[in-house]
Amino acid sequence: MWADRVRQGTLRRGAHEQQQGQHDAEGAGLVVTGRSSDRETRLQRLEAANAALRTDVADADSALRAYRATGAPELLAEHREAVAALPAHREATSALVGDPLQRSLLAEQTRLLERWTGLTPAGAAAVPAAGEEAATAALDELRDANTRLDALVRRQRHDAAAEQDRARRAALVGTALTLLLALALVVRTGARTRRALVDPLQRLVDVLDAHGRGDRRAAADPLDGPSEVRTVARAVNDLAEENRRLLQAAERAAALQRLAGDIGREVRDQLVAEDAVQVAVERLGVQLGVDRVWVRMLQEGGGPLGATTRGWARSPLLPLPEHPGLDEVSVVDDARSWLHELHAGGGVHAVPDTRALTGRSAAADAFLRASDARALLLVPIGGGDTPQGLLTVVCCAGPRDFSAEEVELARSVAVDLARALVLAGLYRAQERLLAELRDVESVKSDLLATVSHELRTPLTSISGYLDLLRDGAVGEVPTDVAAVLGIVERNAERLRALIEDLLLLARVEAAPARQERGSTAVTDLVTGVLAAVGAGASTGGSVRCTTPADDLAGLRVRGDAEHLHRALLAVVDNAVKFSPVGSQVRLRVERHPQEVRVVVQDDGMGIPEGEVPVVFGRFARGSNATVLAVPGTGLGLTIARDLVRLHGGRVELDSVEGRGTTAVVALPPAVRESS
Repeated sequence: MWADRVRQGTLRRGAHEQQQGQHDAEGAGLVVTGRSSDRETRLQRLEAANAALRTDVADADSALRAYRATGAPELLAEHREAVAALPAHREATSALVGDPLQRSLLAEQTRLLERWTGLTPAGAAAVPAAGEEAATAALDELRDANTRLDALVRRQRHDAAAEQDRARRAALVGTALTLLLALALVVRTGARTRRALVDPLQRLVDVLDAHGRGDRRAAADPLDGPSEVRTVARAVNDLAEENRRLLQAAERAAALQRLAGDIGREVRDQLVAEDAVQVAVERLGVQLGVDRVWVRMLQEGGGPLGATTRGWARSPLLPLPEHPGLDEVSVVDDARSWLHELHAGGGVHAVPDTRALTGRSAAADAFLRASDARALLLVPIGGGDTPQGLLTVVCCAGPRDFSAEEVELARSVAVDLARALVLAGLYRAQERLLAELRDVESVKSDLLATVSHELRTPLTSISGYLDLLRDGAVGEVPTDVAAVLGIVERNAERLRALIEDLLLLARVEAAPARQERGSTAVTDLVTGVLAAVGAGASTGGSVRCTTPADDLAGLRVRGDAEHLHRALLAVVDNAVKFSPVGSQVRLRVERHPQEVRVVVQDDGMGIPEGEVPVVFGRFARGSNATVLAVPGTGLGLTIARDLVRLHGGRVELDSVEGRGTTAVVALPPAVRESS
């Protein structure tokens, strides 16, 4: 439809430009088309009016015959109504008659109609046979005349439709057939116009449709069609080129953003500063397609740039030496504060063509000769307000205007590099600190083991001589001297226990990752601990197991019996020691799918808030225990925790000062129990 409108419009325009007479002929063709359409419409109405007249005659005759046969009054009314409608249809038919032949047939039909209505009186219920035959003959003649008029009108309407068809086709391809010359001109002009305008416009539409489908390669021919079409074609091509350029720029920007993220992650993954710098310069040089990239860091104390940390060069160029004698900041006027100002402003220094710097200063010329730089990009490296170094990107082949996306990529890499250098420094400091801590820990453990071992020998000698004195080996011991010897003996035992704890702790810390093998019956473990603590101790609370013996039958945990006994004894001993005299310490055993828990609850002084994690340290005690001078070395929980860890378990404390403590010793079962 659109092409038809364009074609018709261009045909009229071409005809007007060539010959006004052809335009008039085209108008005549349209008039003929209009007249044919009017004639066809009039003939349709004439055919309908004649058919209505024929229908009324048939209705009147049918009603009259039925009335004469039945005598029903309503049939007589129908007959009269049909006869009354005949004059109006006859007038309508007469008004639509347009040619002599139609008029002749209509006159004959009118005469026969009057004759038939005269031979069929409406009120006569019966007529003679001769009269009825005459009326029938008149009706047949009337129908024949009506049919001939109807056939004539139908044939004329068909001819009018054919004529209208011919006129319409003639209006589309040419104008009046009588103007042969005008028709030839119009046809020739139409063909030329189609070739010059319609076809080029259609091709433009096809190009636009192709772009709408995402085909960026589609292009219009700027030499196809008249000047207006060529102008539109050039505009379409310019628009498509701009669209391609914008899409390519957006794709490149997105690719550079993804690349910046990838390089940043790879740089930050390096734990050694030199490795991080090497990854940065290599990836940046390859992705930007430059010739050289290197990094130089500021010297300690804010001094000038130092040696090249790492550098990269495109093959076959060789990397610059570590001390190339370069001075990048020589290319600016104020080298002293330039790098700090550039870093503080978050900017970069780009030189698309270094030939503009030639002759500015001897230092700048030396730098350009040494680096062979024709384009230069300098990006500060640093975090916070202080720069750490400078990232230098060089093109040797020729001038280059770095795009905003490339500058942003270099800036992003510099930022990630600064973070990586900070992390690498922290990692090195952490490694040094950990090494020092390991050395201190080793020295401390060795010292504890040595001191404990060296104290053990004289302590054994002291204990032996005490036994000899108390047994009377050197004479009878007076009562007051025996009391003093008892005090010495108790303190010797305390010192021996402390030494044993220190030696055990040293052995445990020597192999913290080793897990003890074997298994221990929980019944034996609990019974042994209760026996060691003693029921109803006078120095604190008494301990009682609330788990029935039957529930403990067959229950075993993984680990060495002696070590587990020592660990649980330390926990229970703490609960008894820090409980009031006469109070009760409750011990129960809980079975769980993955572990066995020994829960020890007391109503003692508890641990102050915030000190629960601290009491697991060596020689650590709660502040309230220190104030109340409760005896102890502060090693019990440490030993218990480390021994239980050796067996794959854990020790937990839940304590409220003044209300008591709940300790949980969780151990892995030796064999998974079946339900």
